[in-house]
Amino acid sequence: MTIRRPSISLYSIVLIMLFLAIGFVTLALTSQSVGRQLFKYNLESFEYKRSNNYLQSIQSTAVLLDNLQYHLSYTCDNEDISELERASYYSSNIRNISLTTNSGKICGDRTNLSQMYGSPIKKIQLNNDLAMVANANNSESILQYSKKVVGGVITIDIEKQPIDALLVNTCDNCWVQTIEHDGITLYTSNTENASKTLFKQPAVNDQQLKNTMEPIISRPFYKKASITYYITPQVITDYRARIKPFLLLVLSGLIFIILIMLYRRYRSTSIIKYLILNAIKQNHLVPYYQPIIDAEKHLTCGYEVLIRWETKKGKVILPDEFIPQCETNGVITPLTFQLINTVARDIHKLESLHGKTLPYYFSINISASVLQDPELIDITRSALAHYHIAPHNIAFELTERSPIDNIEQAEKNCQKLNAMGVQIKLDDVGNGHCDLLSLQRLQATTIKIDKVFIADIGSSNANTIIKSLAAFAEQAEVEIIAEGIETQQQAEILLDIGIRYHQGFLYSKPMPFDLLINDKHFNV
Repeated sequence: MTIRRPSISLYSIVLIMLFLAIGFVTLALTSQSVGRQLFKYNLESFEYKRSNNYLQSIQSTAVLLDNLQYHLSYTCDNEDISELERASYYSSNIRNISLTTNSGKICGDRTNLSQMYGSPIKKIQLNNDLAMVANANNSESILQYSKKVVGGVITIDIEKQPIDALLVNTCDNCWVQTIEHDGITLYTSNTENASKTLFKQPAVNDQQLKNTMEPIISRPFYKKASITYYITPQVITDYRARIKPFLLLVLSGLIFIILIMLYRRYRSTSIIKYLILNAIKQNHLVPYYQPIIDAEKHLTCGYEVLIRWETKKGKVILPDEFIPQCETNGVITPLTFQLINTVARDIHKLESLHGKTLPYYFSINISASVLQDPELIDITRSALAHYHIAPHNIAFELTERSPIDNIEQAEKNCQKLNAMGVQIKLDDVGNGHCDLLSLQRLQATTIKIDKVFIADIGSSNANTIIKSLAAFAEQAEVEIIAEGIETQQQAEILLDIGIRYHQGFLYSKPMPFDLLINDKHFNV
């Protein structure tokens, strides 16, 4: 027997993914650490977006200043101040704007601009144009962009980005965001209340911060500066409470989808099982016969029985489309038992027509589960007796779809069948791992080479395998049949190798019983 790995269907993959998603959502609901990781991932996503927004703000501001510099007189008169105010008014990216002329004059859109920053100024220089500057009490850091123009330097405070939605509703003393570089710590976002509540003073040192909170994310900023979020456990607790309804909704949705999928599969399985059982009851599953030829003598030596599903509308369904469903749904056994009786009845009709016992065998495909069924012996014996046919007219061809679970019971059944005169054949040998022990224990008299190798018979690999199987069959004293032969060249190569028993479209397609009577290969 060939032991094949079970195939994983798209249905199974989707089901596994849904169960994994349920497991993850359940962990998010129950685990503090998973909730923390979710919070961290969301926070990092926000910071990435905010960084991009800052870059866009700087780029658009730079374009504005390129135009503004040619409208200034660089005397800090009322016209210069009006131009600066106009630029600030029309740009949503500008929070404050000021001009420092080459002569040392300073003016801007705010009269108290110098009071906004602390003294001495706490500043982290990111590059020649960008700096982070603390406000008067270091409760907020300000992104400052400076551009050298024709008559001086224009300095702009970029409008601050909104606070992360994860933190905006969190208690003021639960989180702090800092930018750190060369011993300078600046605060970002709305952290004034947090710094005052936690540390009683705006400027805090790292040790105070770490004793009160723990960092959740820390990522590099410009010029070796780093941005860090510090939070208390309460932030994670609040976050989990906020996302809990959403997670419960997602969990309910996933469970609902799985239940629908399972129901549809159950429903589909039930319908298919009903249709197959109904087809068995109404005799819509009928045998087709394909001759097996002795290519040396040009004579028929047997037939393989290939089942077809003939619908009421005249459509013929091939076994590959429904036999796997029969095996899955457990109806392969009644189907096979009915097929044995139908084939025995057809043999009886042929013998009555010709007035003598047929020399042919009719090889019926059976699955491993049927071969292990003790009832197979009684059904076979009863069919032989009821239709008065010889045991050599019936043979069983073991398919390779599934492995034999109970080799001991299968061996007992094969012994009884051989004692009755019914032969056992192994189908599709060579496709996968051929279990030679099964050949011995099941007392098989014939092996069949899979058509995959016949189709590729011109290649060296296929020829090597076929020759090896032919040599094995000769040593084991069993017959060997090549199936799937479609060209005369294939037939000649097989004869040269020493394989004389052939089956395939070159000789005949499978035919229903009505055509079998007039088959040119049928001769007795």
